[in-house]
Amino acid sequence: MKKAIKYLLVFLLVGLVGYKSVYFKKLSEVNKTAGQKFDAAAFSKKLWDEKLPARLDSAIELTTLIHTIEINPVDAFAKYSNAMDIGNYRYSLVKVTGTAAIINENEIIMQVNHADSLMIVKLATEYIYGNAIRDASNLVNIKDFTNTTDLNSISEELNKTVRTTVLPPFKKNIKQGNKIEVTGAIEMNKEHIKLNELELIPVRVKILQ
Repeated sequence: MKKAIKYLLVFLLVGLVGYKSVYFKKLSEVNKTAGQKFDAAAFSKKLWDEKLPARLDSAIELTTLIHTIEINPVDAFAKYSNAMDIGNYRYSLVKVTGTAAIINENEIIMQVNHADSLMIVKLATEYIYGNAIRDASNLVNIKDFTNTTDLNSISEELNKTVRTTVLPPFKKNIKQGNKIEVTGAIEMNKEHIKLNELELIPVRVKILQ
């Protein structure tokens, strides 16, 4: 009899602990949460407004990055570049000051002083696409997302902001010969490094004179 009471008490204790550890939630609430669509526009705007400015402020000078790559490319790419995918393409946030030498329909050819010579940098002003801004910023962790669609949508929203907010007033006021300061993203292939005529995707632009 005592043995039966003992087992009964143990059973009741286990049942009580199990009840306390189980969290019940309405099935409708579960389905609602699971079915929520990722809001890329809101996520990207928060990124742009709150986190990206600090990254732009700390962007490496393009001429410094090039000099570092020329000395030790392995260390340079490890320290100053980022990429989500495994591969040769790397992305960096850089700052550069130069002269708007040629203004084309889709790009501006910048002349930049480097190592006692002039270096050409192409500033994209029309075709803003790809993952350069997203990856160069190093603000998006691939582990936080379950599909590539959401990741790509972040890139699309960041690129859209550049096209609709950053570039229109700049393109309206830029003139040949203006001195400009640009902070943005560049893409480089670490196995086939080409430092001539790099293309810069602008994120912050300023006409100095």
